[in-house]
Amino acid sequence: MVSWRQVTHNGQFNGDPSFSPDASRLVFEHGPNAGCCSNIYSIRLDGTGLRKLTHFTRETFASEPEYSPDGQWIAFMKFPPGGSNSAIFLIRASGGDLHRVTRQWIDAGHPSWSPDGARIIFNDKFTQPVGDIFTIRPNGTGLARLTFVQGRGQADFRPDYSPDGTKIVFNHIGSGGSISVWVMRADGARKHRISKPYIHTALAPRWGPRLVG
Repeated sequence: MVSWRQVTHNGQFNGDPSFSPDASRLVFEHGPNAGCCSNIYSIRLDGTGLRKLTHFTRETFASEPEYSPDGQWIAFMKFPPGGSNSAIFLIRASGGDLHRVTRQWIDAGHPSWSPDGARIIFNDKFTQPVGDIFTIRPNGTGLARLTFVQGRGQADFRPDYSPDGTKIVFNHIGSGGSISVWVMRADGARKHRISKPYIHTALAPRWGPRLVG
């Protein structure tokens, strides 16, 4: 039997939850509503220990937070007022040491950590209907492009590493707005589709945990 437990009780927008590596806390996006502004918070699984990590104002959106594999850092995407480009930021899990990882011109979104914590994968052109997949080191160096979408209005986005770090699963938007799930090697080679194209479905693929035994 599935056991449900409500963690937040503020009656406002709470989204994009992600577990800490030791499963003791959740990190999530919180704001007065989905169309205003948002910050990154963490909380224990029993609903106690609420901690506000970012303090953005004036229609600035922070979203899609994810703990690093060692639990020390949280990566998230932020875009400021006025429709400016999005960027990937890091902040310590305890708060503080906030800094930007990607340059503003990249317009980066949907960050996810490699299993060893050595790289962050994301897609560019988050605020536009096109894009490709890149990786970067947490210190902002070593930017590497993995996909090269050619068609107008097409995009590769929402990438996620396999548990062993050797493969990447991601979404592809094709002609006519169809969305499919693809897999490639961590270096961008051997891309292949694993689902049929659908319209507005098959979104945000994620790998399950590594099975042992």
